[in-house]
Amino acid sequence: ELIHMVTLDKTGKKSFGICIVRGEVKDSPNTKTTGIFIKGIVPDSPAHLCGRLKVGDRILSLNGKDVRHSTEQAVIDLIKEADFKIDLEIQTYDKSEDQQSKADPRSNGYMQAKNKFNQEQTPNNTSGMGGGGGGQGMGMNQGAGSGPGMGMGGMNRQTTMQKRNTTFTASMRQKQSYFADEDDEDTRDMTGRIRTESGNEIDRASAGNCKLNKQEKDRDKEQEDEFGYTMAKINKRYNMMKDLRRVEVQREASKPLGLALAGHKDRQKMACFVAGIDANGVLASVDIKPGDEIVEVNGNVLKNRCHLNASAVFKNVEGDKLVMITSRRKPNDEGMCVKPIKKFPSSSDEPRHTLISSLQTKFLFDQFPKARTVKVRKEGFLGIMVIYGKHAEVGNGIFVSDLREGSNAEAAGVKVGDMLLAVNQDVTLESNYDDVGVEGTIFSTSYIYYLSPSQATGLLKRAEGIVTMILLTLKSEESIKADKEAEEKKKEEAKKEAEKPQEPATAEITPNKKILIEMKVEKKPMGVVVCGGKNNHVRTGCVITHIYPEGAVAADKRLQIYDHICDVNGKAVHVDSMTTLKVHQLFHTTYEKTVTLTVYRADPPELDKFNVEFMKKSGKELGLSLSPNERGCTIADVIQGQYPEIDNKLQRGDVITKFNGDALEGLTFQVCYALFKGANGKISMEVNRPKPTLRTEAPKP
Repeated sequence: ELIHMVTLDKTGKKSFGICIVRGEVKDSPNTKTTGIFIKGIVPDSPAHLCGRLKVGDRILSLNGKDVRHSTEQAVIDLIKEADFKIDLEIQTYDKSEDQQSKADPRSNGYMQAKNKFNQEQTPNNTSGMGGGGGGQGMGMNQGAGSGPGMGMGGMNRQTTMQKRNTTFTASMRQKQSYFADEDDEDTRDMTGRIRTESGNEIDRASAGNCKLNKQEKDRDKEQEDEFGYTMAKINKRYNMMKDLRRVEVQREASKPLGLALAGHKDRQKMACFVAGIDANGVLASVDIKPGDEIVEVNGNVLKNRCHLNASAVFKNVEGDKLVMITSRRKPNDEGMCVKPIKKFPSSSDEPRHTLISSLQTKFLFDQFPKARTVKVRKEGFLGIMVIYGKHAEVGNGIFVSDLREGSNAEAAGVKVGDMLLAVNQDVTLESNYDDVGVEGTIFSTSYIYYLSPSQATGLLKRAEGIVTMILLTLKSEESIKADKEAEEKKKEEAKKEAEKPQEPATAEITPNKKILIEMKVEKKPMGVVVCGGKNNHVRTGCVITHIYPEGAVAADKRLQIYDHICDVNGKAVHVDSMTTLKVHQLFHTTYEKTVTLTVYRADPPELDKFNVEFMKKSGKELGLSLSPNERGCTIADVIQGQYPEIDNKLQRGDVITKFNGDALEGLTFQVCYALFKGANGKISMEVNRPKPTLRTEAPKP
């Protein structure tokens, strides 16, 4: 047995290229070792090219984490979280094969997987079928959906490893009980594109390139079409999707396709849904309807792609024949981000453009009000070069990088640095817009999609005659920098202005900040109810809980309920060393002309919320004196001895917000009086009590 470290780097590759399974190694007839084992290695993958891994190796740890007792899914999740590098601690059981691999590089990875897991079973081990631990092979491939590297298949059997009679066993889930051949497991790289037998180029991940095993091939009697499609391959490739259909249609040059697309309702997911079918379009005669999800068209995979990318794919598909693979959802299945579109704009002027193009062009001007339309006559060339770039004002996009001197584009007013938004209604950028009405329809999207420079150049090259471009002239980097500096300077000045001390007589109270104010009282009562004191439930500050309309505070109009009074006439209010009576006297003292207060208004208010429940006897008063206000009913006084629940829990200054479920905020005194007077039996009250942060220092002894 050999333990060594292996580092895999998948930079430039789609996966690390290993398939794993949870299984066991029998060290002797009475002992066995379980764990995560390498079941297969993808050719030309990082795992294959490193030359230090082989089928049957046991993974002890991954990026320093012990995985000996982990599940397959847990290890898969670790690899997905690992980004581009993983460090593996490997235990190799068969040293002789490791030495053979040095002599024959093909024995590494793929050939070993083929020999170990697909060999014919000999008569000597027939009696050992079905043994071993359970598991299911999973490809270590990052990315959404089912991709390359999925280990599918493998029968319930034992595979004998030659050295020391060590047996590596792993049972895979499969419905039929027959021996698998190498067609059962598809570990091919699914990135890029290939050509079908008929010469059409399709995505490697397309259903047309799906690999069928021997039994599936025998059952599939259908002839492949030019894109490699058969319903058997389609159903296998998208086996988790419902009601799969293949839709074929011939495009007509004089008739619009009549297809509107929309994205997924969940903005974290990407999908391509049919939002509407124009009754006058080509697709009106085939089996496709709003709500269907389009997963492929002519070998181009649209599943898990933005619907705006799909719009570009439809425009660039070659040939007159369209073959779409769709999944029909049930009417109550939520997925599409919009309601089905029923009305389409008139297509008489530009028959080849769909609703998508019309909406995209319209909303360019909504998002970029300063955009302009420029028409240039193309006489062999336009004289424009474009580049994909980023601008501080608008972000990423396609920009004019150069102009041919004396060209029609220069004469029409095109400038270097202009952002190219559209060419003949083909939009190079699609930005956010939501819930917009167009002739009684709703169309919504939230994705951002940019054409590449080559695609934008292709639009310009294909354009003939009068080319209509939508351009946006942007500020120079120097101008943007100057504007930003001016804005920062303005903010600094505003900040300094805000920090200047205000005149107490007119100072406005700003939330979450101590403010000194001066009020005219002229021997008039202040007219407030406050709470706080060392023999009070509130011991961290003095807080206003009611303002009488006749008092000086109400006349001043600056203080509010739940304002925290930190000091009066420069003297700090230390409620933890003052009795409740002393605190109340501060606000019942008659002041000659003015009084100064330091106020802190917490936003949101600092409150302690609780419930009080008790049984009220008929004819027996509650013993509460109440003052209604916009926050509820403030308790102005409590008559002791009526109800123990009230005596023990409530105090002067508490605010009752609900009484038997009825909200009291803003009610008149008469309504509140009737509610409290007429109630009998079980009483339930919701109460707010100030709980201010301590903002005054304790007095020095």
